[in-house]
Amino acid sequence: MSKMYKLVACLLFIISIAESCFYAYPPSNPIDCVIYSEKTSLVPKISLKKGEKGQQYYEISIINRGKELDNVDSIEITIHPEGKIDKELPLMFGGTCMGRTPLKQSNSLDNQSESGMYLMTNYKENRYGLVGVLTWNIFRPNIYSKGKDIVIKAFGEKKPVKPGESIQFEKIIEIKNESWQDILFSYGEEIANEHKIKAKESLQLKGWSTWDYYGRVYDTKDVIKNIDQIDADGLKVNIIQIDGGWWTARGDYLSVRKDLQGGMKAIADYAKSKGYRAGIHLDGFRADKTSNLYKEHPDWFLKDQDGETICQSIDKKDTYMQYIYFDFSNPAVCAYMKNVLKTMRTEWGFSYFKIDFMRYGLLETILAEHGKAKKGIKKVTAVKAFDMNLTSIERTRLALKSMREGIGQGFFLACSSVFGPTIGIVDGIRTGGDISPTFEHYKSRCLQNGGNFYLNHIVAQNDADYLVVRNKDDEEPSRAWGEDKFGGNTTYNEAKMWSDYVSLYGGIKINSDNLLTLRSERKNLIKNAFSIKTATRFLPLDLWDHAKNKNDAFNVMLAENNDGVYLSLFNWEEKDKQIVIGGLQNTALSEALSGVKINTTAGKLIYNLKYHSSIIIKVDGMNFNSLRKSITIN
Repeated sequence: MSKMYKLVACLLFIISIAESCFYAYPPSNPIDCVIYSEKTSLVPKISLKKGEKGQQYYEISIINRGKELDNVDSIEITIHPEGKIDKELPLMFGGTCMGRTPLKQSNSLDNQSESGMYLMTNYKENRYGLVGVLTWNIFRPNIYSKGKDIVIKAFGEKKPVKPGESIQFEKIIEIKNESWQDILFSYGEEIANEHKIKAKESLQLKGWSTWDYYGRVYDTKDVIKNIDQIDADGLKVNIIQIDGGWWTARGDYLSVRKDLQGGMKAIADYAKSKGYRAGIHLDGFRADKTSNLYKEHPDWFLKDQDGETICQSIDKKDTYMQYIYFDFSNPAVCAYMKNVLKTMRTEWGFSYFKIDFMRYGLLETILAEHGKAKKGIKKVTAVKAFDMNLTSIERTRLALKSMREGIGQGFFLACSSVFGPTIGIVDGIRTGGDISPTFEHYKSRCLQNGGNFYLNHIVAQNDADYLVVRNKDDEEPSRAWGEDKFGGNTTYNEAKMWSDYVSLYGGIKINSDNLLTLRSERKNLIKNAFSIKTATRFLPLDLWDHAKNKNDAFNVMLAENNDGVYLSLFNWEEKDKQIVIGGLQNTALSEALSGVKINTTAGKLIYNLKYHSSIIIKVDGMNFNSLRKSITIN
């Protein structure tokens, strides 16, 4: 490889702000673009477009000016804010991947944190600025702070560029506003516009699933008994979702375990006979090395630098996993996955598809887990695919498009995904990490899901994961499995906090306890959550007071659904808390479930909330937009 050099193109934009704008900011920022490549023949061409509301779009072409093929090693873009910044500014790094990289608040001295979505700066004096990513077609940009600058970097994955050819880097947007709320809602709308996403009516899915209680160990009788218990308990549901472990081997997705009598079609048929739709889960980006699929098609999976299949071996106690990774640059793999999902839809009868572990389509994820040699893992220094002209983002998008074709008009939920590459293809996105019935999980998952509010309904349906409300008194010890899954001691009020959260903000409301052993008081929490419609819009009103660590969840959230507007209060602390909310003039407040009136004084609510407890308040008299702008929190 020839010695790598740095090529820099610097473009200074100075654009006047139109007098009609309702705010005034300094001129547009200078921007540098640095491309690292093997032949040093790649140069950037930068263009700036300005939107009607003052937003700026940065578009960068990567052009090969040489006479030979060149490969992109990395791209680095630096945006230099105008004026001297000599003070520490609060920053908000947008959540990128379910629970692994949630929303995080830091400051301008932090040059380590990053986001694959956006970076928002709080300039104080009612001024905010956001730099965000709009597309994820070839590269995966990450945004971070470097002194007073904002830097966007992407690994090039040796993307080839022919002589005279030009390829596009991902589109970047800059938004400035006096309201951080307006900025984030605008960012969601910009993403939707870029990907031509039209907001869909919420399906208001409510149901039951196997995973959190049964894990991989269940049979048809377990499913049937829980479906029958739904009727006995009078739970109003519309979906039954079968989670992982139903296959004979990961990857052999048209082969079902023998103890699932009648196969998956029989389960779907039974669910539908009760008036429910049927949902199914599978690991869309991994298989097992013991699968028949691998034995028949070893060339369908990603290889390491030595041409050996990349494999991760893990002892899960109840089973031994040997994970391998689908190579979706191979058209045969795309065709296989499309056929699997089409078969499940047209022949088995499923119409809801939870496709999991999407992050394993990305090179960065694989290298992160295989970058060091350890037990069950060989060190991987390079990933070899069928088509080396494609980046892992391109492979992932091909995979998702083939899945979408197989799913057809069914509901497509992206799980354990890096959000960006899924956008514009899927219907829903898991925006919170895996739940377990513990208070710590409830708290952190509310932060994770709530911090991604700007995506909900505008870009995709947010999903906070399963509604689980049990503790050890609701369990069969013989069923125990998984860390944090069994033997918990959640109080009723703690379980109610998660139930209250999921009722409005959780998106797809699917319980995953054993309904045969769950006590009636806990079942009532499920009924309560199901009785409130899922929010179409919501936001944490105290965003800038929280997200300073992974357990720093929000206390005050506002939601809007088809029935009206709701204010939710959560006390995650270890002591009672008084929450004071102003800006409620001309409103009438009542407890959402009981209808009991809640008094205010001069437009101010003073509410004393017990530790580890919550309340949902119905607000009449003001709409969502008016309330989110008028409310103050002390």
